[in-house]
Amino acid sequence: MIWVIAFCSAVMVGLDYKVTQIFFGREFKRSAKWYLGLMWTTDLMPLLMALIGLLIKDNLTPWVMASMWVNFAYMVTAIARQPFNIAVILGKKGWIRFAGVVASLSAAGIFFYGMAITRTDYTIEHIELTSERLPKEFDGYRITHITDLHIGSMVNTQEELARVADLCNGLQSDAVMFTGDLINIRQEEITPDLEDILRSFKARDGVFSVMGNHDIGICIKDSITHIPEVNAQQLIDKERRCGWQVLDDKTAYIRRGVDSIAVTGISFKKELHEERHSAKIPDTDIMKAYKNVPTELFNITLAHIPQHWNEILNAKKADLTLSGHVHAMQMKFPLGKRGVSPSRIIYKR
Repeated sequence: MIWVIAFCSAVMVGLDYKVTQIFFGREFKRSAKWYLGLMWTTDLMPLLMALIGLLIKDNLTPWVMASMWVNFAYMVTAIARQPFNIAVILGKKGWIRFAGVVASLSAAGIFFYGMAITRTDYTIEHIELTSERLPKEFDGYRITHITDLHIGSMVNTQEELARVADLCNGLQSDAVMFTGDLINIRQEEITPDLEDILRSFKARDGVFSVMGNHDIGICIKDSITHIPEVNAQQLIDKERRCGWQVLDDKTAYIRRGVDSIAVTGISFKKELHEERHSAKIPDTDIMKAYKNVPTELFNITLAHIPQHWNEILNAKKADLTLSGHVHAMQMKFPLGKRGVSPSRIIYKR
């Protein structure tokens, strides 16, 4: 990842250098030092943070928050500036440069609006699913699916988490299903006050959850003082104290009269850490989560990373799979029936 950041930073440094030459001409070397220095400072922010991240002893919550704000500043300055830079390099015509100014200001405004103003504008999507395998007793069964709360990244943590709980409870669902990444780094992010809010999530059949890649402690650098496996177990214990049913490669059953459905949880495996954003991941042992599960039961599978879907499909165990993991900085252009996303360059679906 650091090589990708370094490459992007180098490209932006070069663009800013070229544009500064064009603007200042012969006076470039004498008069432009302050301007170029300011531009390069913004270009190199993520690279500097990445290098500091390699040097610090551990990933603590204050460091994660600082990185988040630096990323915010980087988007609205360095990234947003590049359309203008490209327009200046492409030609001297006024309309080209004016278009570059408009594009850059628009980009800065969109980034600011999305990351600062609408960050907590949650949208509830209602999706109706039908299946011949679903028992009649479960006709109209309502599930609220939430995921990737990343409590360590919330700015007004108690207020934001309480709002999510209120939205979920207002839906009066039969079950709440959470598909991982409750925390960012350590289970200490969940304070007693936040435990009370997690305990407030209500549904007729309760809350079901699985562990995500952040939950199992793979982001902990000081693994001697804070053992990742211990951190993960402490998080599971906290969730269970809050009344959440953690399906750590296990299956639970929901009953209505004489009918039942199964809910299977596939927790994130440590060996998938390096491949967690890859289009294809190595096969893992997911079958132990389905051990002794009757094949005739309608099955809902919770898997943090959606790349498990092909493996689950080939196993012919699940009727519905719910996943999380893919979020933040993804975008979709409203073209056609379903829209077009640049992520299709990497991912088949």
